[in-house]
Amino acid sequence: MGRISQFALNVRYAFRPSKPLLTARLAWVVIKSIAFKRPPLRYVDFAIDFACNLRCQHCFATALQNGKRRRMRVEDYARVAEEAMALGSVNFSFQGGEPLLFDGLPDIIRACQPARNVISVTTNGTLLTRERTSELRRLGVDILTISLDSAIPEEHDRFRGISGTFEKTMSGIRFALEAGLRVTLGTVVTHQTLKSEGITGLIEMARHLNVILMIIFPAPAGRWTANDEMFLTAEDLAYVDQLTKGSSLIRTDFQANFGPMGCGAVKEILYLTPYGDVLPCPFMHISFGNVLEEPLVAIRRRALENPYLSDYYQKCLVSTDPEFIEKYLSKTFGAKELPLRWDQVFPSETTGAAK
Repeated sequence: MGRISQFALNVRYAFRPSKPLLTARLAWVVIKSIAFKRPPLRYVDFAIDFACNLRCQHCFATALQNGKRRRMRVEDYARVAEEAMALGSVNFSFQGGEPLLFDGLPDIIRACQPARNVISVTTNGTLLTRERTSELRRLGVDILTISLDSAIPEEHDRFRGISGTFEKTMSGIRFALEAGLRVTLGTVVTHQTLKSEGITGLIEMARHLNVILMIIFPAPAGRWTANDEMFLTAEDLAYVDQLTKGSSLIRTDFQANFGPMGCGAVKEILYLTPYGDVLPCPFMHISFGNVLEEPLVAIRRRALENPYLSDYYQKCLVSTDPEFIEKYLSKTFGAKELPLRWDQVFPSETTGAAK
């Protein structure tokens, strides 16, 4: 029953009566998922810029930033969106950095055909005003994923590096709900914070507001590359499992799939940098190709040949699989330029070339 209720919540968050073309596409994706027992690509996550107004402890933006590289243009986003939709994608998400700082965001959203797709924006919430949330709704944005790392204001502000952040973020959440936008709270947990009063308070907040709370596992990327103490223990993971089974509102990425439980990277989700690099997820700084050089379908096919990405892996590769982290992900630590190409990380026997 828990899996059914989670799936129903996924559909409720995606459903918009004002978007009949999206409704038809969602229905078709669900039918294909059931009929073929393997969902198509569902979600493309674009990092459109790395500029930010906060100084978060776990930030990895500067790790991927490269001012010398050619950035994706609006026409590139439009083409990639078409290619992703041909693969089944019904959701385009935009993050940063802080995407609300980027003047070109409205044009990029329009390029991804909001009338036919779920549009979500990941933000720290501090720049959300009543006027801004209304504008986002008019642009076709459906969901705001708002970062909130503790229900205790001082803890959240300390993690985000700027005093007063909590109050601004809470105002942003209120404005988003008033505008009729769906809200997801995104919170990064560590071994030290998972069972803390701050996280318990967020769980209660999500239930009170009737919004999803997405629990994000800590990953060794950016400023946390050398932080071994943050990783969740087996006991911690069992506690997270208990939380997600106890409420459809509390979830990890594993519960967001259209298909089976597990890591949806590449099967259902792709992450693109502003330079067109295609990564399995925001925290795995390994590129399987670049959309400015070859079609998305070829890049995804190549990534699906990797045994860690070909099926719904039952561990978070970048956070809860020590063997993967030590053997492969560690090659990205301290690299002069990220992301690394797939063939710099994986031996030839673990991944093939796109046909």
